[in-house]
Amino acid sequence: MGFIKWGDIPRTAGTVGKREGKMRRVFCTEGLTIVRSEVEAGSELIENPHCHPEEQVMFMLEGKLCLRIGDEVGWVEPGEMAYFPPNVYHGGVEIGPEGAVYLQIFSPGKVDYLPGYFGVTKTEFKQT
Repeated sequence: MGFIKWGDIPRTAGTVGKREGKMRRVFCTEGLTIVRSEVEAGSELIENPHCHPEEQVMFMLEGKLCLRIGDEVGWVEPGEMAYFPPNVYHGGVEIGPEGAVYLQIFSPGKVDYLPGYFGVTKTEFKQT
């Protein structure tokens, strides 16, 4: 269990925000969740701004994303990170033309990301 290959983790479609053209692989424990996300070029972001009690860091591997974190808006490009403090509304604004591949790290773990999880999520969507 100490060595894990991303290719051994099943790919699943979509997210809590139900983005078309997005696939992800999730590694999850109670203390930590790591998500490898792949967003196809030309995909639209339809995710509502949301917040959750977990800390989150996004590390961009390929492509770029424009994000909103609280009142800040900015692009994240390869080799860069974005930090999402607990309980701060955030979400995607725009995807670069080449799509994006990135890691998301949550602490503590987001057990609602586990396959087959049917409990209550701690994610809260912003009312517009």
